[in-house]
Amino acid sequence: MNRARILGGLFFVAIAAVGVTAYGSDTDEHPSELFKKNCAKCHGDKGDADTMRGRHLKARNFTDAEWQADVTDAQLIKSVTDGKDDMPPFGKKLTPEQIASLVKNDVRGFAKK
Repeated sequence: MNRARILGGLFFVAIAAVGVTAYGSDTDEHPSELFKKNCAKCHGDKGDADTMRGRHLKARNFTDAEWQADVTDAQLIKSVTDGKDDMPPFGKKLTPEQIASLVKNDVRGFAKK
């Protein structure tokens, strides 16, 4: 494995571990404007992927408790950054801090309590 990939992986793990960033906190509106602008078209305002586009693309339902328990923040950050399946990459459109905030405050915010 080359050095850049290792450092990149460590960077994303560190961002996930930091938690609250300058772009989001536990008290921010949920879902955030960032989520509404970039994610809700497919994942829906409620995170259930119950939109025409979401159903067509088989977008991830963020309210699925089993899935929430099985996926790590680092995996989510990588998926948002690099894209996955039909989801486009957002690594050039959003900063690492914005992506970490989306994962922590929005994607995780849809977990059923």
